[in-house]
Amino acid sequence: MTKEVYIGIGFHRGVEAKEMESAICGFLEELGIELKEVKGLCTVDFRKTEELQEVSAKFGIPLFCFSRNEINGVNVQSKSAAMEALNIKGVAEPCAILGAKRNKGKFKFVKRKSFDGKVTLAVVLCYR
Repeated sequence: MTKEVYIGIGFHRGVEAKEMESAICGFLEELGIELKEVKGLCTVDFRKTEELQEVSAKFGIPLFCFSRNEINGVNVQSKSAAMEALNIKGVAEPCAILGAKRNKGKFKFVKRKSFDGKVTLAVVLCYR
């Protein structure tokens, strides 16, 4: 059985690529997950920034972007500030779930965490 990981990422405007990289590396280390196991970096379509694309390219992880409609169709466990601010159920958690669903494997939500109030990450494990 292969383990594949999808990371959902939400972030505030003006967040630098270095801040995203640091949050991703720290979170993966905390969870005992290797970067090579990450098969997708997932976010909402209007957050496909140059900085996020830079992180995707540096890590060699494909970037998957999802629409508001796709995100609002996902059942999420966590409450998100994105609901009021952006009119969506969330970014990190639903996008990670949508990334895992692309693979048509079984998946399990692992954890959601905010870093410095600027970057929120969620990790979903996908088993095939």
